[in-house]
Amino acid sequence: MEIFPSIKEFGESQKGNPVVLSIGMFDGVHLGHQSVLEETTKVAREMKAIPVAFTFPEHPGSFLRPGEQPPLIMASQTKAEMLLRCGMRAVIMQRFDHELANVEANDFILFLQKFIPSLVGIGVGQNFRFGKKRVGDSQYLLNSGKLKGVQVHIIDSKISGMKPVSSSRIRVALTEGKIGEVNKMLGSPYQIKGVVRPGKAMGRTIGFPTLNVDWNPEAKPAYGVYAGTVSTEGKELYAVANYGLRPTLESEALIPKLEIHALDSLDPESWKAGIEISMQLLEFIRPEKKFKSLEFLREQITKDKHTAEALREVD
Repeated sequence: MEIFPSIKEFGESQKGNPVVLSIGMFDGVHLGHQSVLEETTKVAREMKAIPVAFTFPEHPGSFLRPGEQPPLIMASQTKAEMLLRCGMRAVIMQRFDHELANVEANDFILFLQKFIPSLVGIGVGQNFRFGKKRVGDSQYLLNSGKLKGVQVHIIDSKISGMKPVSSSRIRVALTEGKIGEVNKMLGSPYQIKGVVRPGKAMGRTIGFPTLNVDWNPEAKPAYGVYAGTVSTEGKELYAVANYGLRPTLESEALIPKLEIHALDSLDPESWKAGIEISMQLLEFIRPEKKFKSLEFLREQITKDKHTAEALREVD
């Protein structure tokens, strides 16, 4: 299983193996994306072909409309890892550029076949758009595939809360602190990965030592307090976390911080600065706010901890 920086390099690595491409941005690799990937894997198995994801490290909007592109839910490396876990034998992480932007819809499959002559199938979601000025849709691709000897499979959207699951819905739910909705649409808990960094030990001074994690995503969750689990090297603990600007402690902070307090005692050697940790957000407890004093903050953190412990009992 490999990650290729371009369709050209992927094509050069092949030796005539039949290929089925799953094409899309796949930001978040949510339930809808997973359906496309599952169907692609199934078709590839039936055609004795290799299932491969064709995607982009940045949103195409960053090239087409610089500054107006949607923030990414997931880093490109994490996305690639998820795509491989979903059954893809390889991931093409192609940068969107002038060449791609100027491919006419009618020439799109020919463009793919130029680099992958053994292309036998394509899997896309029903809202897939492609070609210069995005004039091509999934039905156009289906018809084009018939003319060019490529099976095109269009996969219906997944529904959650009476609406189709989409990356844009997930972004909105994140900003609103609706982590339960986010997790339903993702099909698994929202995950954070980052490296523990030395902090100012402010949490320790008020009785709540924290792991300070270097993490600043494009699509930011609502600032506030969350319950979840934190893990590293096979160890997992239930935890409460604050993500935000810490207005009680830092009046002019511009970059949000993630601070995690484990509900159970942790081994300092296993959770020291420099290690990579993963946190899953399970519940949103409350929005971030500024308190009058450290004493009021301490009282609220105590309540947050009790809330998180109660949620753990429910789980």
